[in-house]
Amino acid sequence: MQLVPEHVRRQNTGTPKRLTRRIAAGLVLASLVLAACSGGSGGTSSEGSSADDTGTQVEFDPANFVDPSLSTNEYHPLTPGMQWVRGGTTEVGSRVVPHEVISTMTDVVRTIEGVPAIAMLDESTDAGEVAQRSIDYLALDKDGNVWILGGYTEDYEGGEYTNTDTVWLGTIDEGQPGILMPATVEADTPKWFIGAAPGEDASVGEPVELDISHCVEFDCYDSVRVIQEGEVGAPDNENKYYAPGVGVIDNVPLDASLHQDTFELINLVQLSPEGLAEASQVVLELEAHAAEVVPDVFGTAPASERTA
Repeated sequence: MQLVPEHVRRQNTGTPKRLTRRIAAGLVLASLVLAACSGGSGGTSSEGSSADDTGTQVEFDPANFVDPSLSTNEYHPLTPGMQWVRGGTTEVGSRVVPHEVISTMTDVVRTIEGVPAIAMLDESTDAGEVAQRSIDYLALDKDGNVWILGGYTEDYEGGEYTNTDTVWLGTIDEGQPGILMPATVEADTPKWFIGAAPGEDASVGEPVELDISHCVEFDCYDSVRVIQEGEVGAPDNENKYYAPGVGVIDNVPLDASLHQDTFELINLVQLSPEGLAEASQVVLELEAHAAEVVPDVFGTAPASERTA
């Protein structure tokens, strides 16, 4: 099994992003039959469905969350130090260019709306040049659903920071946290609400196929979930293939995909403590920059901390 070198720290000057150009990166459901809602606030029901087709939503209850590093959802591991390398192509203007995303689950935890959320770092390159750096803040509820509670994305051109794309933390400025990956998904699970960053359309997801076998460059997997994700107005953005114990292994763009991103898993590694520390430091530096460029959001929020 091929392993890439450990996380190489890049100069901090900016998955595939969920809720931006993906979900890449990249953001509310307990599977609608989810763990049965056992009367807990983490469950879902058809009563949460909305008339504007944003799907079934789950009440956001801070008391229903646990330590995210427990990583009880096998379809979206939250284990600090896991690093995924996914490669493919994207469209830049009228050109199709090589596209790579290195995603790292760090050990940086930020409290958002009273909930501990772990930071996942995405570093995207187009044609060998850094295009985006971003953070997704992921949380875990008692039923095993992985939520997305916020994010921060910087764009780059020629290796230089150009602008901040997406900024949100919880419900500040009317952001809407949601479930990125339910603990349980059945064939008849209705469309669910994934989330919405301030000023952006809500994203939704629904199952396409379940329990299939699927091969990518890195390996072949069984019990794979295929989930269609996209904005409410254009839900046919992409099909993502989720494998147990791994997470996203493949991304197939659909009609509504803006950049027609294709990527598949080409490597998976558990970082050493030193590699994890470097990735976590990149997150802390991105957050420091966020506090400068968007002080009304990051400048007033409680500081993140490394759990290590």
